[in-house]
Amino acid sequence: MEKKGQERKRKKRGMQFIPYDYEAAYNKSIEFMHEWILENMFSHGRKMVYALKEITAGEQFEIEIYPQFRKMDDVPKEGQRIVKDNSKAQKNLNDKNARKYVERLINQNFGDRDIWLTLTYDDEHLPPDGDIDAAIKNMQNYIRRVNYQRKKRGLPNAKYVYVTEYNEDAEIRWHHHIVMDGALDMDVVEGCWNQSSRNEVRRLQKDENGLSGMSRYMVKEKKRIKSEKRWNSSQGLQDPNIKVVHSKQPEKGKGSYKPIGKYVDGMVKNQDSIREVLAGWYPEFDFTDAGVYYNDFNFMFYIHARMRRKKDNEKETEGKKAKAHPDDGSARGGGGGHPHANGSGQG
Repeated sequence: MEKKGQERKRKKRGMQFIPYDYEAAYNKSIEFMHEWILENMFSHGRKMVYALKEITAGEQFEIEIYPQFRKMDDVPKEGQRIVKDNSKAQKNLNDKNARKYVERLINQNFGDRDIWLTLTYDDEHLPPDGDIDAAIKNMQNYIRRVNYQRKKRGLPNAKYVYVTEYNEDAEIRWHHHIVMDGALDMDVVEGCWNQSSRNEVRRLQKDENGLSGMSRYMVKEKKRIKSEKRWNSSQGLQDPNIKVVHSKQPEKGKGSYKPIGKYVDGMVKNQDSIREVLAGWYPEFDFTDAGVYYNDFNFMFYIHARMRRKKDNEKETEGKKAKAHPDDGSARGGGGGHPHANGSGQG
């Protein structure tokens, strides 16, 4: 029995796949690819093990389908780096995987009636050029003042995610974007910032993409100073839920399980079928959008799709109206060029 157990362990180790940057490896869209080129890719492609990753973040649901490998040499060179999913160690916002994680973290932990703030500096309080430590210290002091006011009112410490932004070359002054739970009155929250009077404070409001638009604005790709490596968050936030599977039934609860690779060719050849396939797999979600990407190194594909949990929209809307706070949907303060506080904002 012991020998058989060791043999099973060796087989299991042999089945392990390496983590790699599959989004970077498959970065060419097939949207405008000619049909005969696509058919030629199928004839050259190898049969591969495909994984399906399910990422749940609040009401938002993402699906990522990608090939798996046991050796890094088999990975397209663009993706040849180890990427550990859902790692809080990914603090460099120049890394797109860190930006994805922050977006999902916000969707998982915040919603309507929470708060989004843009905190700025007047000339008297402006941190020195490039001094990220001074800017972060100002935010830490601000969070302490917020938590002091919450404690006075019998509230727990704030839940938050914030990003500090600055670019001397682009003449972007120091400022901070922060998402915070809405338990404390907005006037008190804003009053805890003593570096400027020109700030923006507003209630969040989800749209069909949850809070993704707002969070993408916060962590948008840009040139950052060398020391500006970290986004920051409070303790105790819930991580997005991630699950990886290798087979699915044609419809949830119906039919035999098939390897994910069996579905890929059809979804690539007819992108309209992606909606239908996902509706069968996840009937509790509504389809939002999808994209298919490839790499001509190995003629494999990466599929990314977004869905959102279904709701009884009429009842939920009426319930929100009945419970609405007078401040809901409001935005106060100066400064322009920032998006609305729902998911549709674009930077």
